[in-house]
Amino acid sequence: MDGIYGPRQGGARVCIDSAGESGVGKSGLAVYLGKLFSKLAGYEFTKEDMTLSGAEYLKRWKEHPGAEQPSVIILDELGGAGSGSSRRAMTNQNVELTSAFQLMRKKRIVTLITTTHWSRIDKGLRQQLTHRLWCLDKPIGYFIPYSVSADFDKGKVKTRSYDGVNRIGFPDMAAHNDSDFQYLASLKDDLLSSDTLDADNLLPENQQQDPEEAARDQKLEVAQRMRDKGMTCREIGDLVDMSYGWVSQYTEADTAE
Repeated sequence: MDGIYGPRQGGARVCIDSAGESGVGKSGLAVYLGKLFSKLAGYEFTKEDMTLSGAEYLKRWKEHPGAEQPSVIILDELGGAGSGSSRRAMTNQNVELTSAFQLMRKKRIVTLITTTHWSRIDKGLRQQLTHRLWCLDKPIGYFIPYSVSADFDKGKVKTRSYDGVNRIGFPDMAAHNDSDFQYLASLKDDLLSSDTLDADNLLPENQQQDPEEAARDQKLEVAQRMRDKGMTCREIGDLVDMSYGWVSQYTEADTAE
């Protein structure tokens, strides 16, 4: 809140993740904090402020109030629902998401992101995060908070724990039959029932992916898999018919931080 109302007068980008486990309350924590922050900021939180789609997030971002009114958006399942993935680092949408995160003085938005593990999120997006909340699997219903920063030289993303803070509890929104949590769960049900498991494809106005972008995505997927197996950027570039610089920029040698 000091970052929003203090001298910086900006927004916040909060990642909620875990060791990859499901059922530890990540989405419930996002809904709980979204409603809590909205109440503190005097913002009217609505179901339209919850989405699994990067395209819908960007649309909602443009609709939100300007710097005079802090607000909240939840982007659930980032890196796993077709948006923000570390394997799609060069896509236009990831570039647009990164730009939106950088312009938080123009839009004082608290963005609450959930993901299975933050290594699945594009590195450029991770560099824009301000906080990371690590949900525990034992006991469920608790998280440990960290501040997020990037180092001075190479932009490596770092986390730092808070002195004297061990863990913080949060309520079970499913057990409370919270209507906002139930709505978000219904969006996930729709996604799981879809053909592509890409939340953007569920939007009514969605169009077919551009063939050139689809080809780039496919090359990036192949290149990252090769790099995960220990191949050099030069070797990968020769195989996918791209430059050494392209492979180095859009893939990561170690996706886990």
